[in-house]
Amino acid sequence: MAWSASGLMVASHVDKWDDTQLATDITSETDIKAAFWGSSVTPNFTTDLAYGSSPWNSGQSSGAGYTAGGIVVTGTTLVASSGSMKFDADNFSLPNSTITAEGYLLYDHAHSDRALAAVWFGSPQSTQDGTFLVTHDPAGIYSIDLTP
Repeated sequence: MAWSASGLMVASHVDKWDDTQLATDITSETDIKAAFWGSSVTPNFTTDLAYGSSPWNSGQSSGAGYTAGGIVVTGTTLVASSGSMKFDADNFSLPNSTITAEGYLLYDHAHSDRALAAVWFGSPQSTQDGTFLVTHDPAGIYSIDLTP
């Protein structure tokens, strides 16, 4: 099986609301990171826990202009509207890069690198001495409908 969808990491989100009380601040301008991955990763949205743990321990993108561990996510916003919660951030840009990625893992570096979401691009994307640019959907990186 290969990467074929985007999604939220259920275990981390459950831990926010159970007695674990995982205190993730997804609006942090220093702790949330996005690490880029190739086609070999197969996310399990129910059980995957962290960057650096299977399957997020191999297959990370590499090349000029990219550092393992990814980039700090900035310009974060978390808003409520019409019964939904939307998370968004500034678009990602890796200038002067030579990499290939099929998506990225969004994770909380301040809390044991807990995996929050995986965003799939739909196919591998590459740069050769250019700018790798991720432009987020106008609806945000993710949105959760909290109405029954």
